[in-house]
Amino acid sequence: MKITNALASILMSLVLLTKCTTATTEPPAPPDIWGNLEPGSYPVGFETFFVYDQTKPPVPYIDWNGRIYPTGEAEGRQMQLNVWYPAQDVIPGNQLKISDYIQLMGRQTEFREPDTALIGFSLKRFIQQTNDLGGNGNFTQDDLNILLDLDAYAHRELSPVKDSFPLIVFPNGSAPATHNIMCEYLASHGFIVAGVALKGQHGFLNEASAKGIEMAVYDLDFAISSLLELPYVDHIRLGLIGNAISSSHITAYKSRNANVKALISLEGGLLSSFEQRLLNSTVFYEPEAIDVPILAIYAPHPYIDPSHIAHLKYSDRYYFHFPKMSEFHFLNYGSFERFVPGIIGEADGDVQLGYETGCRLVMQFFNAFLKDDATSMSLFNDTYPAESPDGVDTVFIEYSAPKPPNITAVKNAFMVHGFTYIDSVYNSHKSLNNKPFTMSFYRDMKDWLAWKKDEDYTHRVNLYRLALDSYPTSGEVHYYLGYFLMQNGQNDPARKHYLKALELINDDRDPELKIGRKNQMLSYIKEDLEQL
Repeated sequence: MKITNALASILMSLVLLTKCTTATTEPPAPPDIWGNLEPGSYPVGFETFFVYDQTKPPVPYIDWNGRIYPTGEAEGRQMQLNVWYPAQDVIPGNQLKISDYIQLMGRQTEFREPDTALIGFSLKRFIQQTNDLGGNGNFTQDDLNILLDLDAYAHRELSPVKDSFPLIVFPNGSAPATHNIMCEYLASHGFIVAGVALKGQHGFLNEASAKGIEMAVYDLDFAISSLLELPYVDHIRLGLIGNAISSSHITAYKSRNANVKALISLEGGLLSSFEQRLLNSTVFYEPEAIDVPILAIYAPHPYIDPSHIAHLKYSDRYYFHFPKMSEFHFLNYGSFERFVPGIIGEADGDVQLGYETGCRLVMQFFNAFLKDDATSMSLFNDTYPAESPDGVDTVFIEYSAPKPPNITAVKNAFMVHGFTYIDSVYNSHKSLNNKPFTMSFYRDMKDWLAWKKDEDYTHRVNLYRLALDSYPTSGEVHYYLGYFLMQNGQNDPARKHYLKALELINDDRDPELKIGRKNQMLSYIKEDLEQL
């Protein structure tokens, strides 16, 4: 725990440092860049921690065009953790500017103190990325100069409030330069907020692939484990927010961490068929493990549709459609538009209004589901669609289905009550959920029953009859039901299911059913049919 304990020591040192500094308890006024956003009751401190995941090698910086910039780091995989936190007071003169955040872009893989070359590298990267997001070469150094001197809200070297706050993690490839406004806003309302860039397998740039999602989950796990060592972080009140493909990263991570209590897709690709295909090809994504409220903020896009997360049936899903926004206007660019019009292309409407509304929705959602705030909770119920906020034209809610007991609880109840318990759970949930148990459940349960709990295969026959009821076109289900029936002495039904499996196995699209396993099943079926 050398790395994470170091984080705690660093933040605690801020407390000691600020005891010797003249401060004021008056919260600062919001800067121009905030527009009409109203800060909460806390001043906001900011600190960047440069830490290494020593279980993995360092990676070079890769820009969006694929060019590699070798790194001088050698200690491990570089993780820059940017943290905004509720502070006790304000130190005059320590207010950050947008330039401070942009300069940190160049230190994602180079942790040395910034020099002229490193600062210049950061500025070039910001210009390049802004043009790649829609500026199309129109965003120039002169435009950047307008942004660099704008005041931010956060201050350096502030004493953290000695209380327990929920942790919000907001990954973004350009952290903290393109999402600091929302992060500061949330911190002022009583959250500890962390921005981190999730990297790829071989370099800084994360890949839009199944492997990219897996690496992002590894990075999130390391970052969150480190952040939980910070003082005043509530370990069991964790919320995640992601824009673009990061919305899929955080959802995959939720599959592995039950302490995540709320998810926000901020105009993210989670609502696309493309990213659902990516998620389904990685072992990190288990839709049945996604059982917390989801706020889905989305804008017009040909490939984004709420129907793509209809399968997340154990989550209450709250949808807010912004007809005049685009994907990256929900980042700082929605506010930058006021200072550099057309910064990422021509805006279709008042993106400053849309951005501010998005910030308020995000804050209210986390208030409701991380703080159990009754006022905020009342906004996310059946009455909200009649009161659509500014810039929103569609609001609707999809409520979750009841979730059956987990497999550990089912196994325990089976030992006490027998198979009748499994049958009763299945039938009691089927009216609201036609697939109460997952394919993973059936696989795990059959393997567990095989160990001296089902000598005549009766329980496994009954188990896979339930599976067939939910998955009638699954070649794998027909295969196992045929095999268990044959072992149970029911040869005619076994032959029927084996023949059906032969028809279905090659077209079975279950991502866990690999080609090698399919061929093995086909071989076994042909051998057994000769005996039947």
